[in-house]
Amino acid sequence: MKYDLHLHTNFSACANKNNSFEKLLTLAQKEGLENISITDHNTCIFHVINMFMDTSLFFKGKIISGMECDVVDSGVTFELLAYNFDIMPIFKWSFDTYGTLEIRQNRIKNKLIKIIRKHGLKFDDSIVFNGKTDYAHKYVYENLLKFDENKWLFKTYNIQSFNDFYRLTTTANDFLLYINMSEFWPSVDKVIDAIHKANGIVVLAHPFNYKTDANIFLDIVLKKKIDGIEVYHQSANKKQIKFLLDFAKKNNLIITGGSDYHGTEKHNTIGIKNIDKNQKEISL
Repeated sequence: MKYDLHLHTNFSACANKNNSFEKLLTLAQKEGLENISITDHNTCIFHVINMFMDTSLFFKGKIISGMECDVVDSGVTFELLAYNFDIMPIFKWSFDTYGTLEIRQNRIKNKLIKIIRKHGLKFDDSIVFNGKTDYAHKYVYENLLKFDENKWLFKTYNIQSFNDFYRLTTTANDFLLYINMSEFWPSVDKVIDAIHKANGIVVLAHPFNYKTDANIFLDIVLKKKIDGIEVYHQSANKKQIKFLLDFAKKNNLIITGGSDYHGTEKHNTIGIKNIDKNQKEISL
């Protein structure tokens, strides 16, 4: 079976702006996927649309309700994947909790620029930011990168990519531009409670994709009674996948996998093959 339980459309600010759900579903059909979940950041709006639209015109397989939730624990930001939830209660909850994409991204952008000005970094205020389509952290990252005067920042913190910049900004409290995202994101407990009340399950997303020791997040999984782990993800090598598999089986956790497709250069392929037929999975 070929599936993918971690896909993004342009309802996610960090995805390709041309990556509509119609294009993504058409691609999933072309690639022969049987089961998918669209897991846009902090919204399940696609799944509301899917309730009223015949998306089988684009994709013939099964679509599982999904969403990727930004959360904060002890000042560290990471992501939880939610699946199989009742759609309308979570649609309302996510709107009440995260707000609109435009409001969310503008607030984060303003916070980052305030810190940038405080530290005297070079920044071009004339570049237009559109909160409906632009991703605040990426807008700031690309702006800072334009100026030679800011190169010391990238060198000092060994920032090689946007992912490095984003993770440092949201997880490393010794980073110059660190933000405690509890100002913007809910706690782990609040997300778990909301998803479970809506009959869904909660899965830790890509443990090896953070700038923090993966064991910290695995401890949170057990402590907070998170239902599963995203084992199969491009951020984990074969050794790390085996480690996660063993951990999940030992603790009777659900195992999932996904490409984290965004339609961007880094995340531009879809599909995961089920290579462990004995694993405990979401009911597909």
